[in-house]
Amino acid sequence: MSICGDLNCSKCCHDREVVLTHDDVDRLLTMGHYEQTFARPSRHGHNLKELIFENGTCIFLKDGKCSVYQNRPTACRIFPYVTEDGKDAIDSGCPHGDIFRKDEIFISTGRDGFKHIIKDVERTISTAIE
Repeated sequence: MSICGDLNCSKCCHDREVVLTHDDVDRLLTMGHYEQTFARPSRHGHNLKELIFENGTCIFLKDGKCSVYQNRPTACRIFPYVTEDGKDAIDSGCPHGDIFRKDEIFISTGRDGFKHIIKDVERTISTAIE
C-alpha cells in the first residue's frame, strides 16, 4: 500500500493539472478506457494532453480511491514530488509532505518520473512544431 492509501488521503486527486505522457494514455487505453473520456487537449497546446477533472476532482477518483491506481498517470505516481529551481522538493499542498521528504527512494523515483514526463513533453512539443 502507499503512504496516501495508508492515510486515506486523496488530496492529489483534486484541483490539479496532470499532463499525460504517451505511456500514460497507452496504459489507460489498455484498461479499456476511451481517450476522450479521460484526456483533453492541454491548455498549453503543442498536442499535449491532460487528465480530465470534473468540478475539481479527477474523473478516476471513485469513493475516495483511485480507480486506475495500478495504471495511474506518471504525474500521479510521483506526487507530491516537484522541482523548485532545479532542486528536489515536495508540493506544499501535500498534507503529508514531511513523510515523503524523508523517503529517499520516493525522491529518487520522483526525480526519474519527472525526467520521463519532461522528455515526453519535449518530444511531443518538437513533433508539434515540425
